[in-house]
Amino acid sequence: MTSCLVFNHHSLPFATITDADAALPDFLRICIQSRNVGLAAVLVDEGIDRDWFRLELAPDYFWQDWHGQNQHDDDKRDLIRAFRSIVTRQPFFSMDDLEEGADLFEVSFAGETSFSALCAAAWHEAPLVSMPTRSPWLSTPLQVAVTTLDDDGELAKDQQDILNFFSLEIFAKEIVHLRDQRNALLRSGKAILLERETFFPNLTFCGNALGQLNNWSSGTNILDQVKESLTCLNTFCEKLGDGTYDCYTAEALREVGLNHRVSGESETVMNNPRLKRQREFWLPEGRKKVFENHVKLSGGYRLHFYPDNEAKHIYVGHIGPHLRLR
Repeated sequence: MTSCLVFNHHSLPFATITDADAALPDFLRICIQSRNVGLAAVLVDEGIDRDWFRLELAPDYFWQDWHGQNQHDDDKRDLIRAFRSIVTRQPFFSMDDLEEGADLFEVSFAGETSFSALCAAAWHEAPLVSMPTRSPWLSTPLQVAVTTLDDDGELAKDQQDILNFFSLEIFAKEIVHLRDQRNALLRSGKAILLERETFFPNLTFCGNALGQLNNWSSGTNILDQVKESLTCLNTFCEKLGDGTYDCYTAEALREVGLNHRVSGESETVMNNPRLKRQREFWLPEGRKKVFENHVKLSGGYRLHFYPDNEAKHIYVGHIGPHLRLR
């Protein structure tokens, strides 16, 4: 699986400024949400301003114009922050790519070989992110013809389908598959820690969880359940942020796909100071909280967490064997 999106600059410009302004919010949301499924950077053609400010969205209307008009609008604050936080990378092909044969890799689409963004997407096996302007950029997948040199120096031809994210609806249809692909790459607890800010930006690991993941030795079956649970916790926070939910509930976790049982602690545990202390962990800002909510994994394992409804964030304090009950 790739770790990037490819920006399809061929889909620009829009016919009018109004069309551009209407489409940019969803385009930015796709770029931001894609980071949570492992697509951390957007590849941009080297002929384009990597900060996008000088990118022409519509005739005589540039991204810096949109930014200037909206940067002081409170309703657009999150969008401006999203725009400034997008990580771009140039050029489409690194020196390593060229050494591996990218310069001998030809892609044809609709009879044309001049679409560099499609060539990059095919080479990196990455999705495109396009502006919803006109045909053919309003469909997915885009089928391209790929021509390469085989080991014998002969031309080899093949067909390849490229995912084209031109709307939030299209992206949403693929997100479960993309998350599954991303999670498959996390083969250890250390990998989860290394990628946590990219894959689980709405979660903070604290308490026992940091050491437990760093020294994970409990096998891949439990680790797969941990990854699934963390994904659902992060997704819940996203929906808490967009107003889908007002506060944490176990039912909300089930609605976003959690397949394991989740509950709080019993009165017996909460009324026992010694047992309650085992479930208390410090948050990074210096507050101590009881992490009574927990996901029940197989083999007696538990994932204890604390949901902060105001911050729209979840803290994970324990990922390991069942804490003591007596």
